[in-house]
Amino acid sequence: MRTDILNFEFSTRSTRDIGIVEPVLCYLEMKYSLNIKRFCCRGNFPEIIRKHNPKMVILANGIGTKYTVEIVKYCYYKGIKVVTFISEGDCVDMKENVEILFWGNNTERIFYENLNLQWSQKNIDYIRKYIDPEKKYNLKLSGGTGFDRYKFLPLLDKKVFLKKYNLEKYSEVIGLGGFPFYFFLSDMYKKDGQFVNMHLDPDACIAMAESKEPLRLIYKKIIINNPDKLFILKYHPMELYKELSEFHELEELPNTISFVKEERIEDIINVSDLWISFESTTCLEAWLLGKQTFLINPERSDFPRSKIADGSPVFKTFEDSQKAIDTYFSSGNIPEFQALESKREFIIKNAIDSSDGKNHIRAADFIKEVFDSPQTSAPVDKEGFVNKIVKEYKARYFKKSIRKNLPFLKLIPAFSHPYLADRMENLEYNSADRQKFYTTYREALKKFYSAENIHVN
Repeated sequence: MRTDILNFEFSTRSTRDIGIVEPVLCYLEMKYSLNIKRFCCRGNFPEIIRKHNPKMVILANGIGTKYTVEIVKYCYYKGIKVVTFISEGDCVDMKENVEILFWGNNTERIFYENLNLQWSQKNIDYIRKYIDPEKKYNLKLSGGTGFDRYKFLPLLDKKVFLKKYNLEKYSEVIGLGGFPFYFFLSDMYKKDGQFVNMHLDPDACIAMAESKEPLRLIYKKIIINNPDKLFILKYHPMELYKELSEFHELEELPNTISFVKEERIEDIINVSDLWISFESTTCLEAWLLGKQTFLINPERSDFPRSKIADGSPVFKTFEDSQKAIDTYFSSGNIPEFQALESKREFIIKNAIDSSDGKNHIRAADFIKEVFDSPQTSAPVDKEGFVNKIVKEYKARYFKKSIRKNLPFLKLIPAFSHPYLADRMENLEYNSADRQKFYTTYREALKKFYSAENIHVN
């Protein structure tokens, strides 16, 4: 039987991208009885596509890695329909920011997909303004599908979490959402000491770099000053240099526990009573779970940033931050947070369009329209991209097979390919984990649809 849709994702350890696509895929299966298969985007995708002969390929993010860019382009030349979403979906009104979030690793800046689904009308307007004024690209507003899970997914209970990590002596939990300071502190985005490939001006980059250490010291003082409370240090999911983060050495304090991708972000937020960050879209996720939030910006807070920041009060000092913590745990509310309630309603609409849990349904209906549309003939592959990719992946997986059966050959450079490190593949994508996510989402969605009187098969 022909596979209707193939889905390729990079990681199952972080549920961000899985959370974006899985409710959509489940709805397509349950509502329209489509046959869908799920694979790792770092597998031998040309062979997977040849074997399953899909009518369509779906990716949570078509521009996030070189692998996903290759998949989208390959499908284009094979005449296979492609639908992509956006993972980092809260654009700001800056050309550089919109270009980075829309094109990512697609260095050719060619729109190969049949449909791209966006979080908000604001995003679409910015894309039309800076990238596609002639409206050639098929963009649709689905809303932030990844945020739907806060309406239907069962979440980890705080008592269960504390027992899991032998931390039952704590009853009050504060979550600290990490920021990728390594963007500004490492040499990754610098050339000759100057910032490059950033959508911020150099002064803003310097201001953010200089904020890390004062923030770290405030966090340290807060943690030490509240020994009866557990602090969850949630590193940014793409953290590469822990020594450059605001949590450096804070893991050594006795009332902390840290995670990068080991626990789902929604579970970490759910078990936290209060959520604090320097700058993070996780604040919006915290609001969806009824959590109060505030930001700590010890230096400046006037740098270009998401409108999500406007929904949380901003404190500069340890004293103000500690006062907010004390007020929250004594009264259940932070007055400065309560004062921003109407702003948060606007921000949620502006950022993800809807928090009703049904963005994935709107996305699925748009996808079904494309799926049912007439198939067009594949364009001429003048550059021979398809043959090149097929040969490249055959070579990669021949080497992988050899290395698996003859491990000592890993010491020979010709058989040691950076894209195929077994350790990394096992770390990032696990088919058993993906199956668990599928089962969990499907069962949770059945209950949600029943409660919302949404008919599926």
